[in-house]
Amino acid sequence: MCLLADSPVCRVTFFAFLLVMATPVAAAQSDSMVATSPAGPDGQVISTFYYSNSESGFDGDGDRVDISDYEKIELYLLTEYSLSEKTTLVLTPSFRSVSVEGNDEDSSGLGYFDIGLRQRLSAGADWSFSVQGTARIPGNGRRDSLAQVGNTDAEYDLRGRYIRSFSFGTDSGFIDVQGSYRFRAGDPPNEMHADFTAGYRPSPDLLVMAQSFNTFSDGRGRGIFDSYRYHNVQLSLVKDVTTNISLQLGALATLAGENALRERGVFGGVWVRF
Repeated sequence: MCLLADSPVCRVTFFAFLLVMATPVAAAQSDSMVATSPAGPDGQVISTFYYSNSESGFDGDGDRVDISDYEKIELYLLTEYSLSEKTTLVLTPSFRSVSVEGNDEDSSGLGYFDIGLRQRLSAGADWSFSVQGTARIPGNGRRDSLAQVGNTDAEYDLRGRYIRSFSFGTDSGFIDVQGSYRFRAGDPPNEMHADFTAGYRPSPDLLVMAQSFNTFSDGRGRGIFDSYRYHNVQLSLVKDVTTNISLQLGALATLAGENALRERGVFGGVWVRF
């Protein structure tokens, strides 16, 4: 078994494992869907299945290094419901299965359960600005591994979001910019997030999305937790099959980072509006 104290490579492997496991990648997809839905739904559920692996990582200088092979399967069930014209309830339970090469104790079970409220503060004909507060309740953890202790503690995310729609003749699209500060209990450092989404509809029933998720630690934490950053991108297509149901298919990758995994993967989703 690769233990934290064995080598710097092992420390990078397990620490990066923690970082990626804590990333709520489904959130920006939900915001984009609300902004571009012509029906103006009262609510929606987005079920997203992710598969990713990592055969290498980034060290503290941002250079690529070999690590123990890492594999992750996740399911997010993001639910949003409009409590009023300006207030939206957000609930996101998640499930995960993780395995690391050379580790006899693979894990699976509940991930974080997010519960939050989004409040629109200002809006125009083609733009809006809102704020969101989210509490992240930890699920099953692996307390046998020190590098995963952050996955067993609560987190609190404060987020701002600006979204603007546009049109090109009969085509349409949007940009979605979000920034947040995440308070993390325990030894891991707090985090800053900068997330960007660009969506384009070449036809009324097809949405093309490019997304960038960027995470920066606020310094280093306590114990084994060093400073880190990572930059993930997602490209996907969303096809409307009925007025209320859409299907999504995409790919993801980590382009750069420090003390982080170099992930590659695919994902698919079902969007239901009601």
